[in-house]
Amino acid sequence: MAENAEWDTAIAYKNFLKKARENVEMMKARYNDLLLNETDMDTLGSIQNDIRILVIGTDRCSDSAGIIPILARMEAAAPKIDLRILDSAANAQYHQQFKVNGKRKTPVVLFLNQEHEELCRWVERPNAAYKVVNEATSPSTDGRQDELMKLYSDPEIQRQCLNEFMSLVLRADFILGRK
Repeated sequence: MAENAEWDTAIAYKNFLKKARENVEMMKARYNDLLLNETDMDTLGSIQNDIRILVIGTDRCSDSAGIIPILARMEAAAPKIDLRILDSAANAQYHQQFKVNGKRKTPVVLFLNQEHEELCRWVERPNAAYKVVNEATSPSTDGRQDELMKLYSDPEIQRQCLNEFMSLVLRADFILGRK
């Protein structure tokens, strides 16, 4: 559950970009590269309930830098979605609640209602990115990071990420009583 303090501490995407020191140009490019089609726009415009999306992440994380712009595009197209980003390093104690297999993963994307109750969650990276990481030919962490950066530039991967998030936004809307 996201507490009011974490939501109030989190910042809007525009402010996140202003504060970011790493991956800024990549995030701007991802935001501009992702084109929402008519179906996407219709779906996002049809959201009936207010949904808050809290991302626990950082500009230093390639997964965060790859997916936060996609969520920002969704927010820009959906009047009922409010996106905020909470710095994972500065809020490590809070971030500890969302471990996967005993490890802290970044980013964590929480879909919340107005009372900050969690409706659904998405963690770390899209399914297609896991395949790249698991099949990476480079044994080094830097090599895998380079592969992830290229992956997040791929329009097909961006579309897959968007589809994963769209499914969760719709699920959250249905949980809240979409008619």
